This record gives sequence, structure tokens and C-alpha cells, in this order.
Amino acid sequence: MISDSLKLKMLVGLGIGASALAATSAYYRYKSKKLQTPPTNWRQIGTIEDIYIFPIKSCAPIKLDSAQCDNLGIIEQKVRDRALMLIDKNGKVITARTYNHMMKIQPKILPNGTILITAPGMDDIELDHLSVGALNNGDIKASIFGTDVYVMPCGEIFDKWFSKYILDKDEGVRLVYYPFPVPTRKIVEPIFDNGIFLRSDTGTFFDVSSYMLIHESSVTELNTRLEEKVEALNFRGNFVIKTTQAPYAEDHWNWVRIGEQTIFRSLAPCYRCIFPNINPHTSERNTENEPLKTLKSYRSWGNYKAPRFGIQMGIRQEGVLKKGDAVYVEGLDVKTEE
Repeated sequence: MISDSLKLKMLVGLGIGASALAATSAYYRYKSKKLQTPPTNWRQIGTIEDIYIFPIKSCAPIKLDSAQCDNLGIIEQKVRDRALMLIDKNGKVITARTYNHMMKIQPKILPNGTILITAPGMDDIELDHLSVGALNNGDIKASIFGTDVYVMPCGEIFDKWFSKYILDKDEGVRLVYYPFPVPTRKIVEPIFDNGIFLRSDTGTFFDVSSYMLIHESSVTELNTRLEEKVEALNFRGNFVIKTTQAPYAEDHWNWVRIGEQTIFRSLAPCYRCIFPNINPHTSERNTENEPLKTLKSYRSWGNYKAPRFGIQMGIRQEGVLKKGDAVYVEGLDVKTEE
């Protein structure tokens, strides 16, 4: 039989264990809340130069003067950033990494909120993306580099148009739409599961997160190493900012505020694939694998070998921002690389 003294010790031990567990849980809740709480002090470092929206993933952008920002990404006249996507017959995303000429597919937002889509050699086609539910019989599952997402088909007329331009066939490509009012995907890779990145930061059909920022000073510095110069648009960010900071200072920013309302949490570096090697105006790929080759020579470290350029961001306070707005970071001194 267990003695009374041993029973007491066991009860005390259980009590201590429960208390320790509660204390640990409270600590992690506190730490998580602290990681997601915006600073109270801000320091202006520059202004926003350009704002871009990419209505169809991997296709040409639209340049904006202002942007309404929420948890799904930029929205302009009910047209969302990367809320339209092209998939193959197996539901896998199709991008300009494989079909470079996709970057010549140009969307335009019309006054009535529909999207006019043009491409070389093709008749223009108009999409009322908010009415696509009436054109099909339900949603389907698609995949963005291994991450599943449910989508709404836009209709056979659009599938034929994009199949003709991309594949020169009557079928093989489908245009789909993101139909949900909130982000629904999981965090895309373990490297981003860092306690800062929230599931709500995955947005619509983004590779990683719903916002990306490019620092003009970093582009300028990169160009000193290149024979064939690139521009910020090569990196397909939503925001291009001009600052007084040194190149790659963005590596060390935790928080970014643009204008008086909109606050973003820096989530992670943007790890670069071959996309920046494609000229955003001609859709031609650089034959020397630039600028990716040069970026790998000095912007890759740690276990993840893809080079870093720009930052992924998640929104923490929704708002409207416009070109020329002041850009702020947290009020502490910002470190820069030597």
C-alpha cells in the first residue's frame, strides 16, 4: 500500500507539474502576443515609390496610385491581388517560371469593376470575376507548389482563351478564382513556421504571404554587380520604397508602417527562385541566370540556399495607403550590414 507520506509527495509533485505547465503555457501566450503587438514608437525612413497589384498570378501587374490593404492582400475596385490563377489539368499552378510569355498577359481594371485581359495575338476578353459562381457547378481543389487550396473555376470560355495563348491548344489550362473572404491555406513551408508568421498571412494565391516589400537601395546596390541591370519590378513586390537606409537594411526591420494607418509585420526574407531572371517587359529570360546567380554569391546563408531579396509581410492593422506616403519602422536603431 502507498503510505500517506508518499501520497502527499505525489500530490505535491502533480501540483508542481501542473503549475509549471500553466506557467509555461502563459509564457508562450505572452511571447506570442508580444511578437504580434505593433510598436508605439516609429521612425520615418523614407517614402513609398510604387504600388503594384497582380490580379492574375504570374501575369503582368497593374500600377496603382493608392491601395486598400486587408488580410487577403491589396484590393482595388473589388479586384484582389493574385485572386486569379492558372492551373493545369491536375490542378497544379501554372506560372511564368515555365511559360515565360505569361508575363505578357495584361489585365486592366475597368470602371465597372470587371477585368479586361489582353495578350499579343489574342482577342481581348472581359472577366466579371465576382459572378463566376454562376458559370460553373462548384469548386475544385488546386495546388500551389504542394499546398492545397479550393478554387472556383471561371468558365470554359476563359480556359480556352488561356490554353490557346499559353499552350497553343484548345485545352490544358484553367482560370480559377479565390472565392473566400479570409485566407484558408496553411503556412507553406516549415521554414516560415517561426512564431511570427500567422496562417492568416497566406492571403489568396500567393507563394508565401499576402504582401512583399522591395527596398530601392537594395536594387541599386545589386545593379552595381550586374552587367545587365534589373529593376524593382523583376522581384514582383507590392511595394517599392525609397529610403535613407543602407542596402538590405530591410533584413533587420520587424515592423513597417506606411502612411498613418497601415501596419505590417515583417515575417521572413523573400527567398528567390528563377523568376527575377525574367525581364518583366519582354518576358525574355536572362541566358546567364542573372540576377539569381549573383544574388546566390552574397545573399545566401544558413541551411536555406535560395538567395534573399526583399521581405515577406503580413498585415496587422488594415488601412489605405498611397504613393508618396511616409514609410516608418520601429523606433529603435536599425542595424545595417557593413
